[in-house]
Formats: sequence, C-alpha cells, structure tokens
Amino acid sequence: MFETVFWGAFFAGIVSSCSMPLGALTSLFWRPKGRVLAFLVAFGGGALLAAVVIDLVGNVKEKGHLFELIFGSIFGSLFFILVNQVVNNSGGFLRKPATLVAYLTQQKSRLLKQRIKQLSHLEFFQDLSQESQYRLAQLFRAAPQPKGTTLFRQGDPSESLYMIDAGTVDLLDPQAGLALLKSLTVNDYFDALAFFTGSPHQTVAVTVEETQLAALSRSEFEALLETSPEWVDATEQFIQSKAVAEYLQKYHGLQKAEIRDWVSSAIKTLRRDRKILPAVPIEQREAEFLQLARQIRRFPVFGYLPQDDLEEVAARLSYRQTAAGHVLFQPSEAADRLYLLHQGQVEIFYPSHLNKASVVLTSGDTFGELAFVTRAAHTVTAIAKTDAAFWMLRRQDFEELLLQSPELAEQVRAFLGSSGVRDYLQKRQAFEPAKTAEWVAHALKSMNAGQLIPAASSEVAKPHGNAPMSIWLGLLMDAIPEALTIGAQLSHHPISSSLIAGLFIANYPEALSSSKGMREQGFSVRRILIMWTLIMLITGILAAAGSVLFADSSDSVISLLEATAAGAILTVIAETMLPEAYAKGGSVVGISTLLGFLVIIVIKSFE
Repeated sequence: MFETVFWGAFFAGIVSSCSMPLGALTSLFWRPKGRVLAFLVAFGGGALLAAVVIDLVGNVKEKGHLFELIFGSIFGSLFFILVNQVVNNSGGFLRKPATLVAYLTQQKSRLLKQRIKQLSHLEFFQDLSQESQYRLAQLFRAAPQPKGTTLFRQGDPSESLYMIDAGTVDLLDPQAGLALLKSLTVNDYFDALAFFTGSPHQTVAVTVEETQLAALSRSEFEALLETSPEWVDATEQFIQSKAVAEYLQKYHGLQKAEIRDWVSSAIKTLRRDRKILPAVPIEQREAEFLQLARQIRRFPVFGYLPQDDLEEVAARLSYRQTAAGHVLFQPSEAADRLYLLHQGQVEIFYPSHLNKASVVLTSGDTFGELAFVTRAAHTVTAIAKTDAAFWMLRRQDFEELLLQSPELAEQVRAFLGSSGVRDYLQKRQAFEPAKTAEWVAHALKSMNAGQLIPAASSEVAKPHGNAPMSIWLGLLMDAIPEALTIGAQLSHHPISSSLIAGLFIANYPEALSSSKGMREQGFSVRRILIMWTLIMLITGILAAAGSVLFADSSDSVISLLEATAAGAILTVIAETMLPEAYAKGGSVVGISTLLGFLVIIVIKSFE
C-alpha cells in the first residue's frame, strides 16, 4: 500500500508538471503572438482557479475547517509574497514576463514615493500641491551611470535636473584645478540653479561609483508648464529669488542691472511662451558650422547629410575657445565629446607609442572621433598648440541624433565598418582581431535594430551573476505548494483529476511564455530544457515525499496544508498570470479565463 501511494504521488506530480518541458519545447518552433499567448495564460489561470476553489478550498470547507482555511490561505499568500520578493531581488523576476511586469511595477511605485519625498527637500517644490508633486515625480526618468562617468562639464547646456537614487556624485570646480566642491549622495539634487536659469554649467559632475540617477529634462518640464498655472507661478517666484541672483552674479559674472533685466524678460517669456529664457545663452555659431560641415575631415559623416539634419546637428553643438597649452583630454579619460576644430591648431600625442610622431590638426579636423564613436576611453593626449576654437558634440546629443536621423545612422554604420575603426581597436585598444570583428558586428547589429552603439571598452552586458539560479529557484518555488498538496491528498484519498488537469493546463502557457523570455535573456535552449525538466522531476519527488510526510497527519493538518497551497496559488494567479494576460491581450482575458474555469468544471463532473 505504501509503495502504491508513493509511486502514485510521484506519477501524479510528473503528470501535473510535464506540460512545463512540453511548453519549453513548443517555444522552439512556435512563438505565439501577444493575444494568443494572453488567451493561453488566462485560460490556464481560469483552469487553475477552478481547481483550487473546488479541490482545495472546497475540500477544506466541506470538512468544516474554517480556521484552517482562513489561517492557512493567508499564511500561504504572505509566505509566497515574502519568498517571491527575495527571489526577485536576486534576479528571479526574469523568470517570466508576468513576474518581470509585477517586479517593475512595484519598483516604479516605490521609486515614485521616494521621488516625492526627495522633492520635499528642494525649496522650489515645497509649497506645491500634492497633485503637482505627483505629476512632477512621474516625469523623472531613470538614468543609470557607471563609475567615472562625467555627467557634464563647465560650459555644457543645463538640460536636466538630477536627483540621486543610489551612488555618489562629486561636483568639481574647474576654476580651482577640479578641486572637490561637494560630494553628493542619495536623495541629493544638483544644478537646479543652472537648470532654472537656462545657464551653462559652471562645475564638473563625475560619478564616484556606479550611480542611479533620476533626470528631469527641460522639455518635460516646459511641457508641464504648458498645462499647469501652478508651475508657472512657482517658477516665476523662484527666478526672482535671492539664490538665483547670487548664483548669476557669482558664477556668471552678471551685474545687478543685467540680472534685473533678465528676470523681467524671463517672466514675460514664461507667461507668454511657457519657456525658460536663458540668462546666459550658450555660444554655438551654427551658421559658421554649417559653412564648414561638408569639409570636415577624419570623421566624414556630416558631408552627405541633408541640410535639415545638418541644422539639427548644429543646434546641439556648443562652441568653446581655449588658450595655447590647454589639455583637452588625456589617455584613460572617457570619450564623451566629439571635437570639431574651427580655428587654431591642436596637437595629438601618443604617450603609449613614443616613437610615433605627433599629429597637428587644423581647421576642419575632428579629434577624439574614434574613441567617441566606439565609446572607448581615450588613448592619446590632445593639447591646444595655439589659441584654438572648436565645437563640441556631447554623447547624449549624438545618440539622440542617431535615433532621429536615418541618414546620419547610415553614415555612422559605414564609418564603423571602415578599416580605420578596425585598426584603431587593434592598435590603440589592444583588441584581438577576432574580438574586433565581433564588436563591429555587434555594433552594426545594434544600430540596425534601432539601438545605441555598445561600448568597445567592455564586453556585452551579462545578466546578474545570481540571476540563473534565482530564476530557477523562482520557477521551483511556484511548483512546491502544488507538489506537496498532491502528495498530502494522495496519502488520505484519491487525487482529484480536476486538480491534476488544472495544474497541467496552467503550467503549459507558463512554461511557453517563460521560455521565450529566458531565451531573450541569453539562456541556451539546452539550459532551458534542463531547468524545466528538473522542475518536473522535483515536482514528482516532492509529491512522493509529501505522501510520506503527511501519511499519518490528521485531517486538520491536511486542511491547513491545502489552504496554505490555495493561498499561495491564488496569489500567483492574481499577481502574475492574469496581469500578464491582460497586459498582452486586453479584453480577451475575460472570456479565456471563463473558458478555462468551465473546462475544469466539466472535468470535475465526470469524476
């Protein structure tokens, strides 16, 4: 009798979960569209819901174990939520689209609350209504930055207001040899005065460690001004504040009369156009760039652009002048600017190749272009040989232009495929030929897919180190309560065919959907199949173990276990299955959930 129950539980566990590797296999040759997958997931959710209500909740209710039902289901739900959170934080949220959506939603909600709290520290926002603070908090965009990133330099346009979610940023004083002005950390904001006066930055901001920033762009803020009189009033009050006047006087050298004139004009512009009038406009010399653009050497991507695209490039440039002897960049510095020489001479030195003669650049030459376009660190030193004037194009502006202009993207693709780029990577960045070819192919593939150029100085990003194990544990966690419940039930009475059917039906679309997402995360087909097959086997083993562990348990203990499993499974349905289905399929979810529910009712009627 013991062996019969043991092997019966093992077989029931295998049957209920064999649809997992089946779903994984199906994903190899069938990739259903969103609404089809949504139908399957919702159908499985409805089937599982019916099986839980009838075979678990119904059994406990029939026995009169109301306390066990309430306590066990709440405990099961809370335990699942707790363990699920731990697994997700280690990368397990990647195990399927539903857990990914749920995790990102929770993260977004948490960050939104944190953002509103952060805004209360900024004087400008303190007196705003709660609704206005909420609207503003939603406009901030996550901007993760690696260690050593220069967020802006002196003279750069102040196009964003930054807040720190995690990490550290140092503000440096370029007038004092880049001495430390202030070290900023979590919940700090910076360069609000430059942002609200539309003035160029007067400091340098560098990330000290890997940093998570939140950025409010000027365009987003001005769009908010269009729809909110409260924001217009608050902005008007702020630009008239003493802090703004002191900032413009100290950092930009404006006289009191100039500041008064700007405030008066800025208020008029704000009321009329809902725009912030720059107190200190950035010098660009767009017309002069357009005259020179088609003769630019060394980085021949502008010469064949339509005039409209060239004007877009010109609008994003900043114009600088420097004295002879000024060092523009050195080896190991991040290549976050493209330089276009207008007047004077710049000399390029090769510190790692002392026998290589320096190169003197003149008007119409670019420099730093190879490191810039490959997103590698500089390997040379650039020094102004004479007084020089040049334009600079920042990386973020370049990347935005690439996404907006198919013609520019085409020219950059041609440049990436040139022998000059391959020679640069091998001779200056010490890439092996195979790695060079791999990176160029990867960069071209990324651009063809409408994505940004990857950094040549690092490997392709890899998933979190713990993610594969966390994903597997997350998938297993979903199966554990089902398996133990099967074993416990079989130790006391025959297992319900409707429960096995409900689990089987629900597991198939879950595995189909999850396997697709796992492949997108870089998992091999072999690994995916092994993971699902192992879960199927462990489900069978746990079901068999459950039949032994609970063989001598009382009905009250069995009811408690069934209620715990019901609570966990119902939470899975509510948190992951149905939200995923609705996100993919919308209104199809209702009828498909009902159909799945009815299928189990029909199966139950034949027992």
